[in-house]
Amino acid sequence: YAIFPVLAPAFIAFKSITNSDFRKTSFSLYSLVSGATANPITKEWYFQDKELLDILWSKVPSAKCYVDDAIGEPRLEYQLSEGYCGSATQRCILRSFGLSPESIPAQKNGETKPGPWCEHVCQMAKEATEGNMELETTIVGGDVDYYKFLETLRETTKEPEKSRIAVNFLRPALTGFSGFRFFPMNFILGLLGGHFSPVLGLIENDTVDQPSSSIREKIDGDNPLVAIWDTNHKYGGAYFVPAKRLYESVKALDLSSNKNRALIVVKKK
Repeated sequence: YAIFPVLAPAFIAFKSITNSDFRKTSFSLYSLVSGATANPITKEWYFQDKELLDILWSKVPSAKCYVDDAIGEPRLEYQLSEGYCGSATQRCILRSFGLSPESIPAQKNGETKPGPWCEHVCQMAKEATEGNMELETTIVGGDVDYYKFLETLRETTKEPEKSRIAVNFLRPALTGFSGFRFFPMNFILGLLGGHFSPVLGLIENDTVDQPSSSIREKIDGDNPLVAIWDTNHKYGGAYFVPAKRLYESVKALDLSSNKNRALIVVKKK
């Protein structure tokens, strides 16, 4: 870890000089994250708006799955350390299906790629229930068009009795660079800062039914607000992001694999 901040920028510089595709991707990501630095979601009205949060937990069925009504406790958790976000997301989703925290494996490092993530979450459910719960997963990559992306969010969150959705995204595309962008570690994390979190639900125009609320007028019908449970406690739990901005953060290529990030649909068979 001590030499990573030194070697990583050198590696990116070398690849950018010798590989035109890598250079093009790096510049594209830098532009995306720079835009988010100037206009981070954390400073927008919707980010953790109290009225929106009240609507989410009281009126959105897909979000209610993440609360144990019997004891009034959330079926959610934060990652225990950096690199544990994928594992924490698996546990949140399995707990929302009613599995106890003790019955599923503890958080661990890794679980950073959608393919293995899917295989492991299905295996965890099967082993925790001795074969009584079987899951199936679908990866919807960021290379689909926006309307397919939005359709996936809408259709999945309409089936709270059997469906959940996780998102693998470039969070700096939403929040920008952390600190001085040209500090090596900040620069690297800005371009490589992939993250996993559960999607709690959508806030559409018709979700807001209070006549006195001005929120309905602020929500574009083609661009609903997506509620994310950020597994990193630094971001305070649930927050909202417009679907189009989330799409851009999922569409962003992973520099390490040159592949898009993804939505992951998890369903009970």
